[in-house]
Amino acid sequence: MQITIQQLQQISNWITNQKITDFDSFGRKDKKHLFYDIQCEMTDHIASNIEDLMQSENESFSEAFELVKQKWKATELQKLELAKEKVLRSKYTKLYFSAFKKMLFSPYLLYVFLIGIVLFKLLMIDEFWFFQVKFVVSISCLLFGLGLILVNMYQTEKINGKQNRFLLNGISFRIIAVLTGLNAVITNFAFNFFVEPMNSFNAESYDFYTNSIKLSVLLTLMICNVVIVYFVIHRTLKSDLKKYVISYSN
Repeated sequence: MQITIQQLQQISNWITNQKITDFDSFGRKDKKHLFYDIQCEMTDHIASNIEDLMQSENESFSEAFELVKQKWKATELQKLELAKEKVLRSKYTKLYFSAFKKMLFSPYLLYVFLIGIVLFKLLMIDEFWFFQVKFVVSISCLLFGLGLILVNMYQTEKINGKQNRFLLNGISFRIIAVLTGLNAVITNFAFNFFVEPMNSFNAESYDFYTNSIKLSVLLTLMICNVVIVYFVIHRTLKSDLKKYVISYSN
């Protein structure tokens, strides 16, 4: 037994009005509606559940709908959205590492070596350049990452506006923030662990050559990271969101 268009609309209205627990940008607990793509998926899923109950248990639409409502409470809907979010995050994380691996086995590796050599030459000029190159590259990558987060937030809002917000709207900037932020944390740790700090006590005996090699490698990896995040992750997120809008507009 199939449900009618009016009954399907009733299911859709119920899903649209459901709210789950969420946390805002400042970590404060809040309530929010499900993302539009989750709403659409759940409407189809619940409609299928109701049809099965109406056919197998000989229930009326109202009775079957009430039974399904008990199954899909707010906590269960929240678990579903979190599971979908985990899948999306995993998809783009795998894409990031795949792009990094592909870069190492492609002609682009030549550009990576050239960047590393240029940085090494600059670091070896003198003490002033050693500190300045490290500072400029590190801050530039950090600012680029922060700027990319803002650009991504603006573009995702521009693509489909305030209405029909998709799960990808909610997590795309977070994916970029994690990839750029994690890189900053790991690189900073590597700086402290692998590169010997220079101070007044070791200035005369400081091994510029070895530490310049280490530092140039780390700075090159930082640059490669922001390049991959922009040209692969950011552009793919933007493209995928456009596909979402087209798919759910039909």
